[in-house]
Amino acid sequence: MVYKISLLLLPLLIMINAEAQKTKLRVAKPNTASASNLQLQKKLDSIFSSLNQSRPGVAVTVLQNGKVIAKKAYGMASLEHQVPFTHQSRVRLTYSGTREFMCVGLAIMESEGLLRFNDKVRQYFPKLPAWSDDVTIQDLLNHSSGFADEWATMLLMQADMNNRVDKEQLLTFLYNQPKPEVEPGKGYMYSNSDFALLRFIMEKASGKNLPGYLQQKLFSPLGMNATLMNDRLEEIIPGLAENYYDYGAPARQLGIKTSPGGNYRIVTSADDLEKWVRALEEPNSVVAKAFMRLKQNARVIPVLSPEIHFVFGHEWQKIGNVDVVKHGGVNHDFYITRIPSLKLIIIGLGNGLGNMVKAESVASYFLPKDEKKLQDRPPQVSLNPVAVDTAILRRYTGRYFTEKSKSHSSHLPKIAFYDIHLSGDSLRFYEASGQHFTLIPIGKDMFKDPDYGAIIQFMQPHPDSMKFSVFLPDDSQIPHYRKNNIQTPPKEILQQYTGKYYSPHLDFYCRIVFDEGGGLVLRRATIADKKLISNGKDRFLFEMEGAGGLYVETVFMRNNVGQVTGIDMQHVRMMHHRFDKVQ
Repeated sequence: MVYKISLLLLPLLIMINAEAQKTKLRVAKPNTASASNLQLQKKLDSIFSSLNQSRPGVAVTVLQNGKVIAKKAYGMASLEHQVPFTHQSRVRLTYSGTREFMCVGLAIMESEGLLRFNDKVRQYFPKLPAWSDDVTIQDLLNHSSGFADEWATMLLMQADMNNRVDKEQLLTFLYNQPKPEVEPGKGYMYSNSDFALLRFIMEKASGKNLPGYLQQKLFSPLGMNATLMNDRLEEIIPGLAENYYDYGAPARQLGIKTSPGGNYRIVTSADDLEKWVRALEEPNSVVAKAFMRLKQNARVIPVLSPEIHFVFGHEWQKIGNVDVVKHGGVNHDFYITRIPSLKLIIIGLGNGLGNMVKAESVASYFLPKDEKKLQDRPPQVSLNPVAVDTAILRRYTGRYFTEKSKSHSSHLPKIAFYDIHLSGDSLRFYEASGQHFTLIPIGKDMFKDPDYGAIIQFMQPHPDSMKFSVFLPDDSQIPHYRKNNIQTPPKEILQQYTGKYYSPHLDFYCRIVFDEGGGLVLRRATIADKKLISNGKDRFLFEMEGAGGLYVETVFMRNNVGQVTGIDMQHVRMMHHRFDKVQ
């Protein structure tokens, strides 16, 4: 049961960790290394006490004033072969978490005169559409190019995100893009296609494949002998600690996207990251100079305010009165945390979900203590089960959507929801994927999950509405989810949506048809039917296969006489993708 509840809660722990650090703190004198290294060692042991021979691991290094003041490793590099995790264990960092290395390589190329940040992208790929005439390399770095995201859009015609996408496939997809997703140079939408093009340009400009260039110009000179760009998943990498999903019984993470927009994965070790940050702290090093150049024209990701997060992988936060700089991806999988005013660096590299988040939390030892308490935290209740009448349980059933829709991807709201069903005399909590657990009543409007220790509190602010909050064991709170009371339209209205639809961009057809139960489904030639979930007038949702709970909103378009003429498909990485109805 831990596995099932964690699918809901653990991905949100990263968000809660980030939100909690932004709360108001009292002014206090931070800890320093001289306070007590023994206390720091005990703090590390406490944070990672659960990492044993049956859990994936993490290696932590703490430096202050250039000196190592703590260095410890916990857990396992390989659960199958019982290999302990060490500071030499190599971990594959994926996608946005590794962009700083690729971007430093780009800045080095500019310093060598191989390219310029204001170069036009069509200078390198003339077949790109005319609307992209003014798109520059800097626009790719800022995610303001307007190019469609390869993963999100191509999933409309592919069964799974883990399907391979090759260079020529992607270029053909971009060549045929009829209009920009956002206004080039001004808008913002996170697009993996931007970094695919960036890599292609870097390889054209240097005349070398990117892994070889980074090895020659960056990793080898810094002595980072365990570090490489891993763009071939079939490559055997000695000492690689494969990643695990670390909930319930840990399971290997097998699905890794293979595409131009994802093939800049970096393999590294905690010891090599120490060499990386030492170079960054040296003002005259190639790394420090590269980041100075990257920041000159970089635009902060506009939808992540108040965080100051750059696409090249650095995020500035203000915790109390202390500036903290974090290295990693937009999903807050940070592997380096720096506190410049304390001359402090924390490195935490792990192969289990959440282990690097735990390592990042080591910074709290040195920062002012948080005195803020949640004002609406649930009352102290016994965790013992209580009896609740079935008629009362029925009030809680329904579909609940998040009230907090902020996403790093774009200004569009992120769609997430959960279903609560009555099964006999018990409530069951369902994810869209079908994973579920039974809610245990512990008091009025209060339930707990059977294993993880989270408390779910229902609230009814109005007779016609219902919402719930989730309180984690550490008193952190997951934002409210509100009940959706939208009813499915009658069949005569649903009938208007049925038919065949065509995407000119993808040269691809889909159909909207009735299933055996009388509901609408999206049907494509090689993909299982996707049920359409009513979300308002002329609006429905469906989940993309293999995209980890990524929902698309299908908005049916009508002409001036009310006839359905097409579908506008949209989500956080697809502003508007038009399918025209075929008569």
